[in-house]
Amino acid sequence: MIRKAGASFSRIFGTYKRILTIIAAGAIMYLCIVWVGVLGSIEPVGTKRLVTFYDRGQKQVVLTRADTVGGALEKTEIKLNPQDVLEPTANSKLSGQYVDVIIYRSRLVAVKDGAMRQSVVTTAQSPNTILKAANLTSLGSKDEATFKTGSITSEGTPIVLEIQRAEPEPIKETKPQVVAFTPRPDALTRSKGAQIFVDSNGVAHRETYYDLPMNVVMRACGGSYSIRSDGAKVDQNGYVLVAANLNSYPRCSVVETSLGPGKVYDTGGFAARHPYGFDLATDWTNYNGQ
Repeated sequence: MIRKAGASFSRIFGTYKRILTIIAAGAIMYLCIVWVGVLGSIEPVGTKRLVTFYDRGQKQVVLTRADTVGGALEKTEIKLNPQDVLEPTANSKLSGQYVDVIIYRSRLVAVKDGAMRQSVVTTAQSPNTILKAANLTSLGSKDEATFKTGSITSEGTPIVLEIQRAEPEPIKETKPQVVAFTPRPDALTRSKGAQIFVDSNGVAHRETYYDLPMNVVMRACGGSYSIRSDGAKVDQNGYVLVAANLNSYPRCSVVETSLGPGKVYDTGGFAARHPYGFDLATDWTNYNGQ
C-alpha cells in the first residue's frame, strides 16, 4: 500500500509540475509579447524635427520624423504642381531640429518692357531671372523693375513686371540721396544667425550674415562703406551691403532686406543653393569697424 501511495503521489506531483511549467511558459510568452509591444510603441529619441514651409507669404509648420524634405512635405496639406520648386530640393536630407523650406510656385507673369509685351510661366522670383525665362534683355545697372498688380482681363494675370530702361543722360553732378534707416521687428540679428525674410512682394529670402573687409568688393559699384549703429555695413548712400546670386540680382541691384534697403556688391558659395538668398555684411563677428 505504501508503494502504491508513493507512486500515486509521484504521478500527481509530476502532473502538477508539468502544469506549473506550462503556466510559467505561457506567462513568460505573454510578458515577452507585451514587452515587444511596449518597445514598438516607444518613439525613437532625437528624430523629431520642426519643418517650416514658406509658401506664397504664408508658413506652415509640421512636426515630423521624415528624413527628407519630400517626406516632411507629405505630412502637410500642401499640394505642389509639377513645375513648382522646393528649396532645398525634395530629396535633400533634413539636418538639425529646425528646418526651413521655401516653395517657389510656378505662375504666369506678364512682362512689360517698353513696347514689348510678353507672358511667361515661371518659378523665377527676381526681375532678372524672370527676364531670362522670357528670353528678354537683362536689367542694366540703371534700369528699373517694378512689380504691379495686373488685370486678369487685359494681362491675363495679376502679376505684372514692368521694366523701365534707363535713357542715356548727360553727365552731371548730382547729390545722391541717403537711405533712411528704420529698424524692423523682424530684422536679422546676430543671435538669430539665419532666418527667412518675406519681402513686400511675397518673395521668401533666406538671410544670413558675414563679417569680412569690403574694400575690394566696393569697387563693383564705387564708393565707400561704414558701420551703421546696429552693426550693418552700409555704403555712402545708406544701402546695406549684400551678397547674392548674381544671376538673380546683378551687382549694384537694389534689393529689400530685413535690415532695410540693400545693394548687391558681392556673392558667395551659398548662392548656388539659395538663388534668392541674401548674405548681409555686418560687423557682428569681429567688432573691428571694418
